[in-house]
Formats: sequence, structure tokens, C-alpha cells
Amino acid sequence: MASALGCAHAARAEDLATIVQQALDYDAQLAQARADYEATKQSVPIARAALLPQITGGWGRAYNRIDMDGFPRQAYWQSGWLVNVSQPLFDWSRWAAYRQADLVVAQGAVDFAGAQQDSMLRAVRAYFDELAAEDEVKRSAEYLKAIDIQRDQVSRKRAAGEATLIDTQEAETAHQQAQLQVMDAQQDLGVKQRVVQQVTGRAFPGLSALPPGIALPSLTESEQVWADQAKASGYGVQSKQLGWEIAKYDSTKARSAGYPTVNLVGSYSPAGAAGGYSRPTTTTTAMLQVQIPLYAGGEIQAKVKQSLALEDKAEQGYKAASVQAEASARDNFARYTRERIRTDSLTRLVASASDTLNATQIGYKVGSRASTDVLRAIDTLYTAKRDLLRSRYTAIVSFLQLKADVATLSMADIDSMSATLCCAPATAK
Repeated sequence: MASALGCAHAARAEDLATIVQQALDYDAQLAQARADYEATKQSVPIARAALLPQITGGWGRAYNRIDMDGFPRQAYWQSGWLVNVSQPLFDWSRWAAYRQADLVVAQGAVDFAGAQQDSMLRAVRAYFDELAAEDEVKRSAEYLKAIDIQRDQVSRKRAAGEATLIDTQEAETAHQQAQLQVMDAQQDLGVKQRVVQQVTGRAFPGLSALPPGIALPSLTESEQVWADQAKASGYGVQSKQLGWEIAKYDSTKARSAGYPTVNLVGSYSPAGAAGGYSRPTTTTTAMLQVQIPLYAGGEIQAKVKQSLALEDKAEQGYKAASVQAEASARDNFARYTRERIRTDSLTRLVASASDTLNATQIGYKVGSRASTDVLRAIDTLYTAKRDLLRSRYTAIVSFLQLKADVATLSMADIDSMSATLCCAPATAK
């Protein structure tokens, strides 16, 4: 019970899911994308309105004077109201705009989904970058401690006449280098903590660390399958493909500017008279209006050429996005596969280097190994530890990035990874 409560507390305050969700709520770029999508949704109602009847009304008061030969002059004020109705019957540009609007909304949805995914990835990178920086602070401190232990042993042997001046100088040099590593690690940790705060808008007391023996997920599909899926369904590819389709409709609208338009128009205007000079009149008109463009100074042809060029630009953008998505998927697949194998190798290397260091330290105590051998063994062990920590984080981020390449990264993936980290000890800030 206590363990479960502790895990739940960590999940609420400091796990990966908390960081990512906080970033989604705080991210100004995502908020902009959300507002842009909401605006884009109005494209369909706007385009539909252009196909529906347009009704306008008004009221006015006019002064009239009538001069006719042989008749007295008539002058009077007249007031009345007017209603105009217009219904497009055939306007191909409006129909094209209506069909195009669905694509515009679809592109907005894709762009918003892509922005959500990008926001999650920014939070994921910030989270694991801070964990890596925290691990490096601990590793460098342990490295410095190991060097100091060896330096103290060299100093004692030097005092007893069993070590040389060179041994002392080498130990001191190693100590200074280890101190620099500690200082650099602490500075880098501060930077990474500020990045997390910038991404989420708040500081967190600690982050759930990666368990030492975490099993990295396996990839059941081949590299080619991931690449094909990224090329077909990546958010960037989908957006560019929809942009190409939208550009095609722009070309259609440009060409339709040279087509006839047919509208049904009508008006109704009852008007009263003043001063008794004229009787009230009511005017009702209805007309089938056909307009045919005859000459526009070359504007229509120029706009057609312009839209065709932009259509070609959109097509090339789609092709470039497909190539880029495929390359990104292949890179992340290769990086994850490499780092997964490398993590296993480095795990064995750390164990081997630890055994080697223990044996070398024993050999140094009995005089069969030199101080340089011990320093070299210490450096080998802690270098392998550093590489192992980095490799694990690189593998996890590459895995999540690979899922993003094929537009399948979701909070479910984040929650799954967060559950793996849930009950690991938190890193203290």
C-alpha cells in the first residue's frame, strides 16, 4: 500500500507524463496552432455561405421633382424600404472554393496534430536531457571520489618512499581533470533544469529516474516498413499533400474566372408618398442574370499561370517532405537499433571494467600494478558508465521520435514510458 501511494505521488508530481501534460497545457506554440485550427474550421461555413441566397434590406427617404411640358410641376418626398435577393445558380469558382474548404480544414487538423506531437517531443527531450545531466553530476562526483582515493594512496606511498614524484603528479592531474568534469556537469544540469522550466512553465522538485535494468522496447517491423509508413503518413507529409490538393483547387478557381456566371436576382420595394403629389408605389423585379467575361486585360491568364506555378511548388514540397520523412525514419530506426545494441555492450563493459578496476587496485596494493594502471582503469570504468547512461537516453528518445515520424506518437506512449519510470528513485534538484 505504501509503495503504491509513493508511486502515485511520484506520478502526480514528477514523472514523464506529468512533464509532458504540463508542457501541452503551457506551450504557447501549441496554443497558437490550436487557435489557428479553430479559425481554419470556419473555412467550410464561409465557403458554403457563398452558395446560399444573399438577402439585404434597407430604408430610405428621397425628394422627387417631376417637370413635364403642359403639366404642373410635381415635387414631393417619398420614403420606403428595399429588399434585394441574390441566388448564385452557376459560379464554378464558388463551388471549387466550397470543395477546397474541406481540404483546408483537414490540413488544419493535421497541422494541429503535428504541433501536439512536436510539443510532446520537446518535453520528452527536456525531461531526458535533465535526467542525463543529473546522472552526469552523480557520475562525475563518483569519478572524483575514486580519483581522490587513489591520490591519497599515492600520497601515503610517496611518504613511505614507495611511489615516485611522477605518480604523485599523475594523480594530481587526474584529480584536477575530475574536478573540471564535476564543475561542467553541475553547470550543464542548471541549464537543463531551466529548459524543463521553460517548456512546462514551472519548476519540479525532482524527476523519476531511469531504472538501471530497464528493458528497451523491441521493434517488430523492419526499417523499410517504418520508412514507408513515415513517407505515407507522417504529419509533415500529410500536410504537404493536402497543400498540393488545395493548390490544385486554386488553379481551378483561377481558370473559372473566365467562365460565365449565372445568378437569380430580385428586389422588392414598397414606397409611400408624401404631400399628396404621388400615390404609393411598389416595385418588384426578378431577373436571371448571366455574366460572361469578355476582356480583363490579361489578368485571368496571368492568374492561371501563377496558380499553376504555385501548384508545382506545392507538389515539389510534398515530394521533399516525403523524402525527408523517410530519411528521418531510417535515421531514428538506425539510431535506436544501434543504441539498443550499444547499451547491452556497454552494460557488459561496465561490469568488466569494474572487475578490472578491483583487480588493478589489489595489484597496486601488492606492488604488481602501477598507479598509472589504476588511474587508467578508473577512467575506463567511469567513461563506460557515462557512455552507457547517454546511450540509454538516446535510445529512448530515438524510439519516441521514430513513432513521431509515422504520426503514431500519443499520450498512451508517454504514459507507458512513464509507468516504467514510475517507481524508480527520483532525481533530487
